[in-house]
Amino acid sequence: MLDFFDRQTFNTDRVADLRGNKIAAATSLLLARTDRSPQDFAHELELIRDDYSTDDDIYGLKATRAHVPQLRKLLTDIEKRQLDRRVIATVQAYFPANVAISGTIPVYVVVMGNERAAAFVRRVVWKDNRPFFVGDSEGEPIIVLNLTRMLEFTNDVNAQFIQSLTTLAHECHQRIGPLWSLAEVVQNEGIAYLLSIQLQIGGQTPANQWFDATSRAIAALNGASKELLAPSISSDRARALILNANMSGSFQGNYGASAGQRIAYEIDTRLGRSALTETIVSGVSGFFGKYDTLCSQNSNLPRLDAEVLKVLEQ
Repeated sequence: MLDFFDRQTFNTDRVADLRGNKIAAATSLLLARTDRSPQDFAHELELIRDDYSTDDDIYGLKATRAHVPQLRKLLTDIEKRQLDRRVIATVQAYFPANVAISGTIPVYVVVMGNERAAAFVRRVVWKDNRPFFVGDSEGEPIIVLNLTRMLEFTNDVNAQFIQSLTTLAHECHQRIGPLWSLAEVVQNEGIAYLLSIQLQIGGQTPANQWFDATSRAIAALNGASKELLAPSISSDRARALILNANMSGSFQGNYGASAGQRIAYEIDTRLGRSALTETIVSGVSGFFGKYDTLCSQNSNLPRLDAEVLKVLEQ
């Protein structure tokens, strides 16, 4: 795509048909809560490259066109410093030492996408080179990393590389029924978010604002969980609650990931890293159960709803 915006290639369809771009474009539509024709992405590519005005920038292409030199520089640094090996070494420390884990997760590095997601995981089945997004028990998990989002807060390529490492390591760390789906988001993203903040601040204690924000997130998690338990909840509402748990567009809005980060932090800080890694094996019940035990010992911790805990312990 960088060659396309630099006018070194003019085959719009080829750029639009790259698998990473296809997944990023389809996810951009999902996050924008809208739908477009299959030809819309290629059409937008040409409009943005030729500097025509558009009603919106749903695919995040204007930022791509504006930062081609910086994106090339970051991509070169990522290749030279072997980002993949560094991600594996970072994530490895968060898994139990006595559990053998192996697998392959395809990663597509792109330079466009909705502003709400710097990276994401989708489960995909390919048919005639078209991605179809499927449930947790189908397809293959694919990670997409949007490098354009790595440029937002700094011009320093080393800081951009660290942000890329943190974001990709976060995504690599990632029962049936909507409550279980939400609970798994809370655990998986919570541990991944903890990894992210520890890479950023090391062994320091987070600021008071972080504790306030994550306490509010746990309160929001309680409300969303009880709503998911209601027999009358619609599938659209359940889907929106689960989607917003981690893809609302802000840390405060990502109530599930933020609540999970606080739960993971308290387990890690008060019980030790081994207790946290044990929950990866025991799953949702172990993760929420250990935190509930801590709440029983410390009344200052924000508590999880008793009705929700009862369901998750089954």
